Amino acid sequence: MLDIVITHYTEPWEIGEKLFRMIGLQRCVDFSRIHVTVVNDGGCRLPEDKLAALNYEVVQLNIQHAGVSAARNAGLDHAAGRWIMFCDFDDNFASIYSLLEIMRLLETDAYDMLWCKIIAEDYIDGKEMLYYVPDKQRFVFCHGKVYRTAFLREAGIRFDEQLNFNEDSCFNAVLIAKTPHQRIGEIQSPVPLYAWIRREQSVTNSGREDEAAYGQVRRNRIVTAQYEGRQDDRYTGMVTRSAYDVFYMVHGKRISSRMKRKILDEFAPWLAERFDAYGRVTPEILDEIRAVSKNELLDPGENVQDEHERVRGWAARLAEIYNKRG
Repeated sequence: MLDIVITHYTEPWEIGEKLFRMIGLQRCVDFSRIHVTVVNDGGCRLPEDKLAALNYEVVQLNIQHAGVSAARNAGLDHAAGRWIMFCDFDDNFASIYSLLEIMRLLETDAYDMLWCKIIAEDYIDGKEMLYYVPDKQRFVFCHGKVYRTAFLREAGIRFDEQLNFNEDSCFNAVLIAKTPHQRIGEIQSPVPLYAWIRREQSVTNSGREDEAAYGQVRRNRIVTAQYEGRQDDRYTGMVTRSAYDVFYMVHGKRISSRMKRKILDEFAPWLAERFDAYGRVTPEILDEIRAVSKNELLDPGENVQDEHERVRGWAARLAEIYNKRG
């Protein structure tokens, strides 16, 4: 009924042990309806004796090292259940009743994706922080969500294996473009059901800012392509969001000068072809785009002058320079 796919690279058993133990502690669920699969990205297997001691079965799949997107796709290909859920090796369920709350809705065919509230353990400026992931960011992650397996296969929705950053937000955005919003629902619960944990040593916290920024630019282009040619507010919103993201990348301090140049060289022709769609959003949406983009791409306290007119003028000049070169 439910496939739980856990991706694993080279992390030691001790990092993921809490997740496997928490699955075993889940209350009021039938474990015969839950299939847990570990996809070892690179063939570094988990100790069989540790898995055998659990009160449910775990299957291990080995693939050649190709990144988290490829590992999740391998899990999707292997899935036999009606629904699928993707978990990181170092994440956890937030309650011993999390799976009960999730599975009570899985008999329905009314949804293609269901999401739940997420609590995050993160490191900001070297300090451990605990906070609720805002609902506006709920589709940034694949964590804390279940997907109808048959829909993913029928719609050809997979993780982009060229992305190791922002791959899950791209995955969700493609899904949203291919299913009516009525088929995306919330698993109602008074408390978060999933805990997303960013260790200081994790891939997304390892200082690979250049790669992360470039992945975000590619993600935006892939997502925008889902709405290309439509008279859709989401298309103009994505073009505008892409410009704000690049603006903060090139005016901020996180990424190298080399990567800033690479991003600008690729982004300018893309924006020039779509500039008529830039900024055609409501003032409220424009403020929201700025706030989300700024929060994701600037370090706390970093000052970048970002009035809307300044960003518009910068984007217009970027497109104009490219057109003159062409």
